[in-house]
Amino acid sequence: MSTAPPPGTSSERPGDPWYVYDRHQNLMHVAMTLDEAEAWAIQHWDVVEVADREQVEENDYWYLLFAAPDETGSASRDYHARITRRDQVIAMGLNPDSPPRFA
Repeated sequence: MSTAPPPGTSSERPGDPWYVYDRHQNLMHVAMTLDEAEAWAIQHWDVVEVADREQVEENDYWYLLFAAPDETGSASRDYHARITRRDQVIAMGLNPDSPPRFA
C-alpha cells in the first residue's frame, strides 16, 4: 500500500495465509499474500488514500484508510484494517481455521 513490508524472517512460513480484519476485529477476508490482502481491502472499502500503515508486530500491520465519498457527496470515510499472518491470529485469540464472515 504505502510502503513495502520488511523482508521475511525465519519465523515466517511462505504458505501461511494473510487475514484482513476490520476495526472491530471481525474477520473480513483471507488471502495468500500480503499484496492480495491489501488489494482486497482497498477494493472492499473503495479506498482513495492510505493515510497510515504501521507495523504492530512481525507479520502484523494496522492501516488507516480513507474511502471515496459516497453518492450523497459527504466527506471521506475512514476505515481501520488489520492484516496479519496466521501466527498472529492465534495471538489475537481468534480461531485461524474459521471461514471468513465476509468472503
